[in-house]
Amino acid sequence: MRNTTGKARLADFGISRRLKLGETTCRTSPAGTKYWKARETLEEDSNSGYKKSSDVQVAGMLIYYILSRGHHPFGTGPRCECNILDGKYSLVHLEDELAKDLVKWMISHEPKDRPIVEETLRHPYFWPNKDKMEYLRKLGNEQEVGNCRNADPDLLSDIEAVTVGKSFSDWKTKLPSELVQKIEDKKKPYPENTLGLLRFIRIMREHYAEDAKTIDLMAFFPDLFEAAFIIAKKRGWITAMEFMLEIPET
Repeated sequence: MRNTTGKARLADFGISRRLKLGETTCRTSPAGTKYWKARETLEEDSNSGYKKSSDVQVAGMLIYYILSRGHHPFGTGPRCECNILDGKYSLVHLEDELAKDLVKWMISHEPKDRPIVEETLRHPYFWPNKDKMEYLRKLGNEQEVGNCRNADPDLLSDIEAVTVGKSFSDWKTKLPSELVQKIEDKKKPYPENTLGLLRFIRIMREHYAEDAKTIDLMAFFPDLFEAAFIIAKKRGWITAMEFMLEIPET
């Protein structure tokens, strides 16, 4: 259903319960829709009860179903609930790596590994472009990025596996040449790889702010943030949650 502003809203919470302040669990007899129950709900002789984290796992299944246009992450038919119990899933019908990262987190096998609602809503999949750009700037301060001109070959190889064929390949040829020349003036040229681009963005946004305002990097490189986030997560650079804690809520 949709509310009066046209935003989608979930409805039909026939088994929902209002939790008292401080409560995280409500114990009832097993209930729910077949193939759409959390792992702990399906387990026989489970004493875990319904938790907020149970709702998060089911919401993750629904998000995948919507974004994949009708596919279930745990499959279909008799094996679906067995797969939920075993934690066996496939996200093959999603191409967006940010969406995959979000769904994977939400449907985690262990309830303790799932995000709370607030963390879910602050996932990078939902970030506005201004936050994405600020995150890219922050990545430019990472030590491995700062050392872009003498980067370890193994690091470059790992990054290449994530970025091959992306829109920001040969990025210098796609940005205004006068801007590239201006920022590189009196400096050693930045390498034309992902590390070089992240360092270039950091320098541009910190030292050439007026020029940065004239460039819509998200339009130039629509898949840059997605790739950079995946790389940062694999390399242990600044995490999304660490970054969002620095951003005041509006």
